[in-house]
Amino acid sequence: MLAPSEFVNTRGYLDTTTYGLPPKSTLRALRKATDRWAARGDWMTWEEDGEECRRLFGGLVGVSRRNVAMMPAVSIAAGLVAASLPAGVGDNVVIYEDDFTSTVLAFDALRTRGVELRSVPFDDVIDAVDARTALVAVSLVQSATGRVVDLEGLTRTGARLFVDGSQAVGAVEVDAAAIDYFACHAYKWLLCPRGLGFLSIRDDRLDELEPWLSGWKGRAQPYERFYGIPDELTADARVHDVSLSWLAAAGARESLSLIADLGPRSIAAHNIELAREFTAAVGAAEPESPIVQVQVADPTAARERLRAADVTCAVRTGSIRVAFHLYNDSDDVRLAADALRA
Repeated sequence: MLAPSEFVNTRGYLDTTTYGLPPKSTLRALRKATDRWAARGDWMTWEEDGEECRRLFGGLVGVSRRNVAMMPAVSIAAGLVAASLPAGVGDNVVIYEDDFTSTVLAFDALRTRGVELRSVPFDDVIDAVDARTALVAVSLVQSATGRVVDLEGLTRTGARLFVDGSQAVGAVEVDAAAIDYFACHAYKWLLCPRGLGFLSIRDDRLDELEPWLSGWKGRAQPYERFYGIPDELTADARVHDVSLSWLAAAGARESLSLIADLGPRSIAAHNIELAREFTAAVGAAEPESPIVQVQVADPTAARERLRAADVTCAVRTGSIRVAFHLYNDSDDVRLAADALRA
């Protein structure tokens, strides 16, 4: 286990793909934030928390803070990109047919413009790209199976990329610098309160997105004036910020700081080693990520055995899904493997 002093009651929790468990420092920050709220505290403190979250997230994925917009969900980021995408009749968007719905649903609406939606098997995503592909939308790590997309191969196609990193950032090492649009919700592997997410926009795509969702923080100097149509919008990704969830930002600042302090490389190495221990113990295929899919004859019965052993996991696509993160160790591996073998 990494950072053992930060966690309690994590034994057998193998469901970070659903939501991450909070560090103690995050819980303290949330309590402090609610106390500040009750005491009529200065709201700018929470705005400062949000700006620090922006900086920390950028550092974790290798981009500048000026390229990071904050929004509450990946589906909102996808909708913004879809609405602004310069595509029409004869163009196409490529998606993985069984990707997480929030990652790809917004692009289905482009059919109304005459855009073809190419929904293909995972291994065919790259081959489905052609000269008329306006965008490829895909999760970097698949939540159901743990499979990892060939990001280098996709980049070589030259098509725009919308990548959902919600099951990647904090679990594996991520470099988003070359990705056109990189979205991530922070309540899974980044261990943040639900309600805070990010969209990284590459420099050459900043002007491509229309400010459909912009609010008062889209102004070049947002804290100087709050009324009317701004004379000037900010030139960075902040123009696309959706209203900040203040209390979530207060807690997220601590979670993101912990992930940054431990280091994405160290966390990724820890996570994949546990996943390998587990697959070796149960005879499953070598894992591509810390998310492991286990095929069993009766997934419902298998999950009940795991629950009886105090193991929290999920059933997805007719299989058991387990996930290993920084608060897990080899005892969690043995606990889950013994329950499955039983």
